[in-house]
Order: sequence, then C-alpha cells, then structure tokens
Amino acid sequence: MKQFLNRYPSLYILVPMTAILLGVLAMVPPPGARPIPKEPEPEAYVPALPQDVPGLTENGGEIRWGSTFRGALLESGIAGEVADSIQRHLHDAEFDFTDCRPGQCFTAQTDSAGKLAAFRYGVDKLNSYWILPDSAGILKGFKYTIPTTRELVSIEGKVETSVYHSLLAYGEKPELVVAYEEVLGYDMDFIFDPRKGDTFSMLVERIMLGDEIIGYGKLLCAAYEGEITGEVVGYWFDDTDTKSKGWFAPNGENLQKAFKRAPLPILKVTSGYGMRRHPISGKVKMHTGIDYGAPTGTPVWAVGAGTVSYAGWRGGYGKTVEIRHSGSVKTRYAHLSAIAVKRGQAVRQHQTIGKVGSTGYATGPHLHFEFLVNGKFTMPRRVKNPPLKRIPKDAMPRFEQAMHRIDSTWSAVKGAAYSPLAANE
Repeated sequence: MKQFLNRYPSLYILVPMTAILLGVLAMVPPPGARPIPKEPEPEAYVPALPQDVPGLTENGGEIRWGSTFRGALLESGIAGEVADSIQRHLHDAEFDFTDCRPGQCFTAQTDSAGKLAAFRYGVDKLNSYWILPDSAGILKGFKYTIPTTRELVSIEGKVETSVYHSLLAYGEKPELVVAYEEVLGYDMDFIFDPRKGDTFSMLVERIMLGDEIIGYGKLLCAAYEGEITGEVVGYWFDDTDTKSKGWFAPNGENLQKAFKRAPLPILKVTSGYGMRRHPISGKVKMHTGIDYGAPTGTPVWAVGAGTVSYAGWRGGYGKTVEIRHSGSVKTRYAHLSAIAVKRGQAVRQHQTIGKVGSTGYATGPHLHFEFLVNGKFTMPRRVKNPPLKRIPKDAMPRFEQAMHRIDSTWSAVKGAAYSPLAANE
C-alpha cells in the first residue's frame, strides 16, 4: 500500500466502471497528452414540456419555507382541480410529498379548457418528476433521472494544511472529504494528527455528468501515512455469510468504533480543551470542550449511537443537543442554529442532529462539543473508544481475497495499457 502513498496529488487516473467492483477499462491521460476519443453514444429519451402549442397556459413556482406541496401549487396560480390532478398522477409515480424541499421548482401547463396538459417538478440536478401524455394521449406520471457515468479514481496527495483543503484544491467535492473521514476518522483525529508532508490515498468511484463531478459511489480503500499516525489503511468488505460489512484494517479489525473523533466535516479548532481566557468575559477559566469553527448551517452529526436526552435552549449554550450513550457517556453539542432531533429519539452514529450556529453565549458561528463520562467533563481523546465487531476467523480468507482484488485494481490503473480486470473474479 505504501507505494500508493508516495505519489504527488496531480496524478489522477480515471477508469470507467459499470459497477463498484468491475474492471478497469481506460485512463485519463496526464496533462498535455492527447485525450482518448470516445465512441458516440446513442441518443436517449429526454422528457420535455410542449413548446409553442396554441391554447396552453403555463404557471410556475417553487417550494418555500413552511409551504406544503399543494399550497405551493395554489400560490403559483394553479387552479385547485389542476392541483388535485397533479397530486393524483404524482402519487401513481410514487412521489414523496413529505420530502419537498425549499427551492425545488415546478411548472404546470393547462389547455384551453383549463385541464392539466403537462407538469414538471425538479428534485435536484439529476432527478425530476413529470406528467406527460403517452402515445395514446393519456397523462402519466413518472420519475426521470439524467444518465450519469461512473469511473474508478485513484487520488493521492500530500498534506499542506489539511486533507480537506488539499482535496478541494484538487477539484474534488466536500462529500469526498466526509467519506474519507468516515473510513479513517475513528483511528485518527483529522484536526490534531495531520502534519505537513503526510500523505493520503484513496480508491473511489466517482459519478460524472459530462465533465462535472456529481457525487461519489463506494470508497473501496482509504489510506493515510503520517508522522503522528503511522500508516492507517481501511478496505471495504461486505460478507453476506458473516454479515461483516464496512471498512476493515488488513488484520481484520473493524475501523468503526463506538465514537467518531469529530462531530462535523469542517475540521477547524478555534479553542481546545483546557484552561483559557474566555473571549467574552476575559476571565481565565476551564474550557470544558472543543470549539469547531464552521459556517452557520454546517451539518452536525452524532459521534456515536445513543438516545437524545436533551434538545432545546440551555442558557449560555444556546440551542443544544445532548445524547446519552452506553457506558455512562454523554455528548453535548451547543450554539446550534437549528436542532434536527427530539428528546427521547434514538440516533445512529453519524446522523445529523443539528446545524452550526452562534446561539447563546457565543462570539460567532461555531460548534461547542463536550464529552461527559459519569457526569464529569473529559478530554475527548481520553474517552475509551472500543472497536466494533472484527471479521470472524472463518471469513478472513475471503477478506484477504477482497483486499488482493482491490490492490490489483489499484495497481492496474498505474499503467496506460492493460487488459480489463474483473475485481469480483
């Protein structure tokens, strides 16, 4: 694995794939090289609203904060009967009316008799819902997803300030940082551990819409080698026989542990645990947690599974969530701008529980995060963090085979010419 950690980040080798663990087919050439021509693809069906049809009237609008789907339709000038027709057709298309989000736009067309003729609702960049007439002229509701391509990407680099800033500088999206931290964020602290010159590496499926990165699929392997951490490696493994599923170290130990090291993806510490001069009062006093600087609205997640014991306003903490975990451990998340859970609610690890804010006694947007063990404030790094179930002994041969397939695929993308490699063979 180390041979992949010593390369500079400018080397990107892209390999189209039809599923997460399929063969390597081609690569993107280095800067200055001639691109490999692609075969033209057959034109696919793309739905569209009728244009320049006499008698059609068009009304458009968007979902606003606090509005219902039907309410938004009516506010845009769509008649009640037409709104009812839209809802019936979208119900047949399994549209989730409870999942409407502010900013999602829609357009309705009606004929000269005031009847629904066509409708479009945009969910996001890729997904939309339509109501259009079929070949017999009967209106049908359906979901449409713009086709994307998938490619297996090897990304390697050196840390300058942080992995987060390095990946963004390479043109990747914050979601990849979150995915990478999700794999290795139990064994290392991405705030305190990285040092300039440390190296990172990953093999991940990237989802593309033309030349634009839309998102990411499965992260097959993640590795980090640092001055503080040493070498940390995680492989994806999914074994149906033993129900071992997740990322595991080469020795079979589960990388996932009881608690994540950090409760949000933007890893900037503005104040650590210990004695400090308070920024507002000016008094020297104990700072019982860690302050993470992040923009208002940044998602905050639970570092471990548990039950919400408090959700609401708590004095100088402002909007606060407290979660009770096993082993007399409690975590506190303060100064939130929004709370996404309720008292008594069970939460899973990495579930979003609120958003960063500056409520309560705060000088600016940040998250104040605390660990309490048996009711006493505790430095987060000193909290016992046992790993979850490791791979059973009888499944280790299968895991070793999976590691070999991933390593072979990763090795294959180093070259420009090679035979297709089936990772599941």
